[in-house]
Amino acid sequence: MQQATALPRYLLVSTLLLLTAACTQTVGHFTPTVAANPDNTVFYLYRPAATTPGLMKPLKYDYPDVLVDGKSIGVLKYDEYLVTELPPGPHTVTITGLTTAASGWAERDIERAIPQSAGKQVFMKLQVEYNLDEMNLGQTGAKYLINLIPVDAADAPYEIRNTTRAK
Repeated sequence: MQQATALPRYLLVSTLLLLTAACTQTVGHFTPTVAANPDNTVFYLYRPAATTPGLMKPLKYDYPDVLVDGKSIGVLKYDEYLVTELPPGPHTVTITGLTTAASGWAERDIERAIPQSAGKQVFMKLQVEYNLDEMNLGQTGAKYLINLIPVDAADAPYEIRNTTRAK
């Protein structure tokens, strides 16, 4: 009789431990890079973990190529960041799945101007979330909210510190 009640108790305790482990978050450390040339801007683009509830995360294994002024600075995977130093002048960033470096990224290109800030750091966030307002239980395929957002230099380190630098 004890064995019959031990199994449900074991399953309950295991489930609670798994849920607790899934809810914990490690806090990293991040110190922004200083521009080698005081006239340059250090540009950071990061893709933080999605805040959507559940184990499945939107486009976790799909990633775009990031182009600055038409040249690739790398791919931006889930929970990673890219950094590059830019000389003075106007620059644009493009998030694209149309290059061979991108993997599975089928979303439309996003292009934005990069704000200039000589000797400072500029941060942008690629936010990828499920669009829960447009998703239904019987539907095939997910819907996404994808935005490229400028982030204040005082706020960005609190998000970017939990990502890792792209290789």
